[in-house]
Amino acid sequence: MTSLRPRIAILGIHLESNAFAPVTTEADFRASCYYEGDAMLAEAAKPAPAMPAEIPGFIEAMDTGGPWQPVPIVITATEPGGAADHAFIQCTLERMRELLAAAGPLDAVYVSNHGAMISTEDSDPDGALYALARAAIGPERPVIATVDLHANVSQRMVDCADLIISYRTNPHVDRRERGYEAGILLRRLLAGERFERTFIHLPIAPPTVTLLTARGAYADMIEEGQRHIAPDLPVVSIVGGFAFADAPEVGISILTYGRGEKPKRLALDLARFAWKERDRFKVKLTSLDDALAQALAAGRSGDKCVVCLADVADNPGGGGRGNTTDILERVLSARVANALLGNFVDPNAAARCHAAGVGARLQVILNEGRADDHAHEVPVELEVLALSDGAVAGRRGIYRGRTALMGPSAAVRVGGLTLVICSRRIQCADPAFFEHLGIDIAAFASLIVKSRGHFRSGFDEYYPDAKILEVDARGLTSPLLERFDWKALPRPVWPLDERTTWTPPRIEDL
Repeated sequence: MTSLRPRIAILGIHLESNAFAPVTTEADFRASCYYEGDAMLAEAAKPAPAMPAEIPGFIEAMDTGGPWQPVPIVITATEPGGAADHAFIQCTLERMRELLAAAGPLDAVYVSNHGAMISTEDSDPDGALYALARAAIGPERPVIATVDLHANVSQRMVDCADLIISYRTNPHVDRRERGYEAGILLRRLLAGERFERTFIHLPIAPPTVTLLTARGAYADMIEEGQRHIAPDLPVVSIVGGFAFADAPEVGISILTYGRGEKPKRLALDLARFAWKERDRFKVKLTSLDDALAQALAAGRSGDKCVVCLADVADNPGGGGRGNTTDILERVLSARVANALLGNFVDPNAAARCHAAGVGARLQVILNEGRADDHAHEVPVELEVLALSDGAVAGRRGIYRGRTALMGPSAAVRVGGLTLVICSRRIQCADPAFFEHLGIDIAAFASLIVKSRGHFRSGFDEYYPDAKILEVDARGLTSPLLERFDWKALPRPVWPLDERTTWTPPRIEDL
């Protein structure tokens, strides 16, 4: 029987892994978010915590629901990147195991994770995290989890958790709400309720730009799933997956939790809908030539906030390095006027700007010593406009109410282009990334963002969807999946393979 003051362990690891990006190291995690024990609670209580927003949301819900005792274990998170260093993941899991064992009797475990992590030796470390939580609590007491809607859900994750709750918005502006929901539902589990789970996995690896929730097939699925929420069907998680993990678990997953046949029928209906509408998961991008022409025209027009170019192939929020140069070089060579670009990740260039000071003019080679096929060395003469330490309180969208860490940063001018250079990989998703450097976004004719889609909820006050172009350029997050050398992705899979087939399961087999 659950105590009147239940003791709830809180733990998690957040990483969205892009198998084509450089390895994510212990240093990456610790520089972004690593808290143990009471330090977790102290950080969660801050006005703008530097931790996943689900955790403060979960704590708020538990506080609202009555007496309880949080047992903070470990939370670590970092920007999406390459496969996690396996040794660090193993050490972190072992540390969690030690702290759980030392914590004494527990009534439940809350797991906050992204759900698309791979390590250098394991395609499913998230499953290992869930198995650890289940082993710590035993088979009878609840494990509840929240995941990103880009999670790759494994059977082990499903088997080890009583409920898996996914985000419902993309851009992900509901992270705190999903943590809050987990707290509310955990109270029901603690009171003795249990729900049957239905899990359907589809051979569809949607490019991330097709998983926006304002429109499209995925948005329709989310809306239909939520229409059926009821006391006997409290959770419908429709998880789009993250193809760049290049793992066997990639693909759309549908999870329903409830009682009776209704949750099973709903899961099957949603899966059939996804398969029927699979053509809507194909991608159409704007060519670089067409995008450049529109930016040129915008600069000549004298108008403001005319067009936004989204560099979707170089999204640090999906493992991109934030330093590709296809768009940058064309904008500079064409002398596009009154344009703004962020964030360009180049710690060496940022350091040069800080050493020179505001007002300095200097010759800099962007990407010096860091060039590759997608990111050339680009010599520029720039003027330093402003400098910062890069610790920014988010204002809108996914960073609202959170502290973003850009590292030492600089606003510079190169010809007709104003450019924000930062030291840490972070996608350009919040106007505060410009504003804290004194930049007025509304003063520019065009905006170029290194982001896949989260910028839409930050910059929509300047650039509604009708003004946004998703540009076809090179990079580690190009939504044109045929450009990648896949190793572990299950094949055939849609939309890569036209010959992909899928047979719906029988409802009695679910």
